[in-house]
Amino acid sequence: MKFEPFFSYIKKETVRIINFLNEADEIRLVSHLDADGLCSASIVSKLMLKYNKRFKLSIVKQLEQETIESLKKEKYRLYIFTDIGSGQMKDLKGLLDLNKKIIIIDHHPPKEEFSHPYLVHINPHYFDIDGGQDISASTLNYIFAKQFNVGGIDHLAVIGSLGDNQESSKGFSGVNKHIIEKLSDVDVGKGLRLFGRISKPLYRALAHCTDPFIPEVSGDEGLAIQFLSEMGIDLKDGDNWRALNDLSEEEEKMLTTNIIMKRMNIEENPEDVFGAVYNLKGMKDELQDAREFATILNSCGRQGRQSIGLMLAMGEQNDALEAARKIILSYRRKIVKAFKWFDENKDDDSKIHSTDSTMYLLAKNEIDDTMIGTICSMLSSSKTMDKKYIVGFADSDNGVKVSIRANAFAKNNGIVDQIISKISEKLDVADSGGHAKAGGAKIPNGSEEEFIKAFEENITLINSKKIEENTD
Repeated sequence: MKFEPFFSYIKKETVRIINFLNEADEIRLVSHLDADGLCSASIVSKLMLKYNKRFKLSIVKQLEQETIESLKKEKYRLYIFTDIGSGQMKDLKGLLDLNKKIIIIDHHPPKEEFSHPYLVHINPHYFDIDGGQDISASTLNYIFAKQFNVGGIDHLAVIGSLGDNQESSKGFSGVNKHIIEKLSDVDVGKGLRLFGRISKPLYRALAHCTDPFIPEVSGDEGLAIQFLSEMGIDLKDGDNWRALNDLSEEEEKMLTTNIIMKRMNIEENPEDVFGAVYNLKGMKDELQDAREFATILNSCGRQGRQSIGLMLAMGEQNDALEAARKIILSYRRKIVKAFKWFDENKDDDSKIHSTDSTMYLLAKNEIDDTMIGTICSMLSSSKTMDKKYIVGFADSDNGVKVSIRANAFAKNNGIVDQIISKISEKLDVADSGGHAKAGGAKIPNGSEEEFIKAFEENITLINSKKIEENTD
């Protein structure tokens, strides 16, 4: 099997991890705040509970030097980092110097590689597995936790992978595909890939749908109602609005066909609206749909309500779901506000600056630093975007958050991690890292123009080298 060496490596490292766990009375967990990070943290938390281990969990935006210095002062002897840490290996050496043990389970490219008797570093890149599209942190932590026979975590692997945008219109690939297709608590079907399959009235789900974009429907509830009425699809069942999940098989087929027809003149692959639907067994209401669950977790994490997201991921649905519904409404309002800012300023070069290859969003404090990556991702997924890269800047604590996304539809632009690495060699860049298609960094206040200049120079440099290689 293609991935057997990787799985064997995890199994071998499990022996060392068991020794680490047995020697530790209390354990410190640290994870990232997005859906993938929250699912990873929940998986490892379930492992801690199975082993009756006391632990403290922190969810962070970034693993900054200040955070690491704070961790050094704590009494814990064992630290576990999930969905974070591989890009901060150099700074984490300080914990090892204090004779603290470290376990890193991360899918981001390692920045520095070294071995240490107190370090276990599980990372797919050591086996040429792309952590940007072939394995999420939650899938990686799922494989790890299954070595200990931890149960009740199937849903977390697929939710985290979807939340990390690792599924294409053709489905999952690599290790994600290998694992997710076998999950017993997940039913994989086919249907319209439409957000709000369970939770939204159908006309509203269509009107709010931007990915996939539906011409003459997206953005207008009135046109969405007209679209459904012309097909003879009832909007209500008695007094209740019907959701996509309420349609009969024939109605959904008819709706899918009509959406594809509307997209034929503007999309290269209009049938992309149809694909895998992931139904989670044992979940209720909107949490049955893995895509909706992932969006809820991302909204909780990016609005400072990580505890609610963790409760949902850990199975506390009754107590946390109502709170999560309010959080996601706030999350959507922030997205609407951000795109309003974008529309109002797209002709202002001082706020939205474009070059031949890249669009730069100089958002300052107009977009939250936890939201700028989401906005860049949404722009990069639009087929109307004619730039290869979208780079967003937002004011953050002690600096400026930079989020970089490659256009999902442009070719030969999967070099984001290379660009960040090159820039980090010359500029004052902290907490940088990423994958081929996405990445981020923290830069000093007022250094946006310097970063833009370096970004443009490195695009030109890397592309010219590619041309030379192809010529040779």
